[in-house]
Amino acid sequence: MKLLLSILFVLFVAGKCGAQNINQAVINATGNTYTQTTGVIFEWSVGELAVVETMVTSRAIMTNGVLQPVLPSQFITEGFIVKATNLLSPNGDGKNDTWIINDIERYPDNEVTVFDRTGRVVFQTKNYQNNWTGQFLGTPLAEGTYYYSIKLKKAGKTGLIRGFITIINQ
Repeated sequence: MKLLLSILFVLFVAGKCGAQNINQAVINATGNTYTQTTGVIFEWSVGELAVVETMVTSRAIMTNGVLQPVLPSQFITEGFIVKATNLLSPNGDGKNDTWIINDIERYPDNEVTVFDRTGRVVFQTKNYQNNWTGQFLGTPLAEGTYYYSIKLKKAGKTGLIRGFITIINQ
């Protein structure tokens, strides 16, 4: 089983903090991996997500004491590849005016949901057509970070991809 680690890098820049000096830390990495001297390996992606083949089986103890497998209702299967942009600036300039999920058309049986930071659903649709302009009930959403869930189906299998999108209204 391969796990995808999502890391959000936040950079704080400051010269001094009280009497403490803040020094720059540099991570030397090649490609999309970084190995610490302790042996810990970090992997990341810059936007393209490939959901790898995974099968999860949970178990239940039956009354006679025999463990029986419980088949999962959802399989995440290799081959679901989409690339969602993470910026939306619906100001009419023709750049990033709609949220684009590249290759979503390969999965017409899709369901896209966008949430605000409190978990409220601000957009939801089936068979997404790359046409969302960052509005909720006809009103532009406030600038900020929103979170999405993309459910893809293909050949009886289901994939789930999650991420974030930033809306800038300028």
